[in-house]
Amino acid sequence: MNKLYIIFGLAVTFIGSSCKKVLDLQPTSSFTTDAVWSSPALVQVFVNEIYAESVLGFKDAGFGWGSQTDELFSNFNWCNENQYVQGQATPDNQGSTFPLNYSSTINFWPTLYSTILKTNTFFANIGQLDTLGNGAQIRSMTAQVHFLRALCYFELLKRFGGVPLITRVYTTNDTKFNETRASWDSTEAFILADVAAALPGLQSTAPSGQEGTATTGAALALKSRLLLYAASPKFNPSNDQSRWQAAADAALAVINMSQYSLYGTSTTYGKIFTDFFNSEVIFARVYGDVFLDRYNTVYRDLSPNGYNGYSAYNVLEQMVEAFQMKDGTAFSWSNPSEAANPYANRDPRFYSDILSNGASFQGRPAQFWLGGLDSKLSSLSPWNASKTGYTILKMVDSTYNFNIQPYSAAQWIVFRLSEIYLNYAEAEAQLGQTGNALTYLNKIRERAGMPDLASGGGADLIAKIQQERRIELCFEGHRFFDLRRWGTPEVGSQNALGIIITPTNAANTTFSYQVDTIQIRVWVPSFYNYPIPRSEIQANPNLTQNPNYN
Repeated sequence: MNKLYIIFGLAVTFIGSSCKKVLDLQPTSSFTTDAVWSSPALVQVFVNEIYAESVLGFKDAGFGWGSQTDELFSNFNWCNENQYVQGQATPDNQGSTFPLNYSSTINFWPTLYSTILKTNTFFANIGQLDTLGNGAQIRSMTAQVHFLRALCYFELLKRFGGVPLITRVYTTNDTKFNETRASWDSTEAFILADVAAALPGLQSTAPSGQEGTATTGAALALKSRLLLYAASPKFNPSNDQSRWQAAADAALAVINMSQYSLYGTSTTYGKIFTDFFNSEVIFARVYGDVFLDRYNTVYRDLSPNGYNGYSAYNVLEQMVEAFQMKDGTAFSWSNPSEAANPYANRDPRFYSDILSNGASFQGRPAQFWLGGLDSKLSSLSPWNASKTGYTILKMVDSTYNFNIQPYSAAQWIVFRLSEIYLNYAEAEAQLGQTGNALTYLNKIRERAGMPDLASGGGADLIAKIQQERRIELCFEGHRFFDLRRWGTPEVGSQNALGIIITPTNAANTTFSYQVDTIQIRVWVPSFYNYPIPRSEIQANPNLTQNPNYN
C-alpha cells in the first residue's frame, strides 16, 4: 500500500459569498500514502475525499429513489430507474461507477465498499501521525471517519439488508475474499457502534467556514433514522415495543439538543433548501461553484424546457393528488370545483415543492398545457419537456438564472429537524403516546400553514403520520425506504400517472384536465431489496444473493 498513489478529490476551500462558506470538495493532486500519513493537512484532504464519496446528494440520494415510487418519473433514466420499476433489475445489470458515470445505477455496492476501504485505511494508518500538537485534530478526524463509515454501511443496509462487515484493509496480496453477510440486526449494531465511537470526538456545531463537517447532531440523526427503521414492521415483525422506545429516545436526543428549529413559514418554506445551513439543517452537503454536472446544475436540471431546463425528474399525478386542500381535506377529481381548478387552495407546501401549470416561475406562468412553452408540443427543446405535466420546484432557487451559468452552489440536506419530529411522532404513536405524537406532528403542519390534526391514536394516527411524511419529506429520498420498512412497497409501484392539460379558450387561460398513464410499472417481489451485482458474488462465493433474484 505504501507504493499506491491516492488521487485526492477535494480540498477545504470556500465558495461563493461569505454566507455560503462550507467544506467544499475540489480537485487537488496525488501523493503516496507515505506522504499522507506524515502530514495532518494531507490526512485532512484524505478525510475530505471520504466525505465526497459517502455523503450522497440529489439524484443519488433523493430523485433516483423517488423515481422508483409514486413520487417521480425519471425523464432520462439517469440512474437506470426504469429497470427497477419495470421489473427488469437483475444481478447482471447493476453496473455503477459513481460519481461520474451518467448511465450508472444507484446500486453502489462496489463504490460504497471502495469508500469503506478508505475509512479502514484511515484507521489502519492514523497512528503514524505525530500526536504532538495534532491530538485534537486527530481525535476530530477519527470521530468524523467513524461517522462516515457508519453512513456508508447504512447506505448498504437500506439497499441490500445485512452485508459483510469489513474492518480490515485488503491489499493486492489478497487473492481470496471469503466475507459472509451479517444479519440485518448485526449490521445495525455495527453502525450503532461506529456512531457511539464517533460521538465523543464530534463537535456540537461545525467550525466556522467548514459547515458540512459531521457534528454531534448528524451522528444522533443517523442513529434516529436507523432505529426508526429497526423498529418498523418489516424489521420488527413481533412489534417489540422496546425497539420503538429506542427509536423515540434517539429522536428525542436530537430534539433535546435545542440547537435546531423549524425554519421559515408557509410562504417561505422553499428557503429551507436554498438558504444554506439554516436553523433546521442538521447535516448537509453543498456542491460548490466548480462545475459538477447533475449535482450543482440541479436548478437547470429540474426546471422546465421552456426556460432551457431539462425537466429531468417529473412529479407524478399521484404525488400531486396527495397534497391536501388548504382546509386539510383530501383533494378529489370528483369534486367539480376542485377538478375545474385543481391547483387552487392546496397545502401551501404544494406551491414550494411542485411547479404546476400557471404557477409563476422566473417571470412568467409555467405553460404545461398542450402547445405551451413547457409542454411536449413546445417549440423549445420538446425532448426536455416533462412527461407528467409537472416538475420539481423543491430545492430549486427560482431566482437563479442558469442561462447565464448552468451551475451554482446547491445544498442537499441529509438530515433536518422536521424528519426528526416525524421520527419521534411515529415512534410515540406506536408506543401509544398519542398526545406527544400529535404535538410534534402538528408543529410541522403549523409551520406549513395547515390545520392541526386530531386523532384517537392507533391505526388512524399512524396513517396520518405516514401521510405527513409523504408530503413533508417528498423528493428527499425517504418514500422508497419508508414503504419498504412499513411492509407496503407495492403501494408505490403502481403505474406512473401524469396530466394532460388542454386549453378551452382562445386565450389559453382556461383548461380541461385528463389524468394519463405515462409509464407502465411492474411490481416484483424481489424489489424489496436491490440485487448484489453478480460480479461481486463471483468474486466471493460466500456471498448470498437477495431473495427472488436468480
